[in-house]
Amino acid sequence: MRFVTLASILSLALLSTPVMAQIVGVTPGNSYLAVNSPGGGGVCAFGNCVNPTLGIPLDTYATNTGVNGQFAVVNSQINGVNSALAVTNSQVTGVNSALAVTNSQIGTINGQIADLNSGLHRQTSFAAAVGAMRDAIPNDGDRFAVRGSFATVGSAVGGGFSASANLDRQFRATISYAGSRGENVVSGGLNFSFN
Repeated sequence: MRFVTLASILSLALLSTPVMAQIVGVTPGNSYLAVNSPGGGGVCAFGNCVNPTLGIPLDTYATNTGVNGQFAVVNSQINGVNSALAVTNSQVTGVNSALAVTNSQIGTINGQIADLNSGLHRQTSFAAAVGAMRDAIPNDGDRFAVRGSFATVGSAVGGGFSASANLDRQFRATISYAGSRGENVVSGGLNFSFN
């Protein structure tokens, strides 16, 4: 009798309690999906509950072929993006090469401009030195003459010095020097006059 009573109580207790959903005990991996609920407990759907520390087999909701197909589509899209990135990288490399050539050409042009500026600097200095070179001519009856002079060309300023001597009534000797910013000009000569 005790056994029947115990069985009756146990059966009444089991029938009166709500049906408990079964926890699927699987380890998350390549073919399993780890699940966490927003509340931190197990997740239940359609009478199946999943412990948040475990997982749910993917083929419960999708076949392996379907999942593999979805991953194949995603992988194909990723490969397309990678191909586009490779093309873009190739174009960027081409642009960088073109810029390197352009920079080299600009460097060459800058060197040529620097050479032109240096040449122009020398030419204006030389012209200023030549402009400052004047003969010193003794006045009638004088034997010696000295002359200082200057000239400018652009921003170049030249200065010169000249000296002459009448050797007799017909011969005069002259020496002149002028300079400007590193450019020097020296001249000399013998002047002969006659009737």
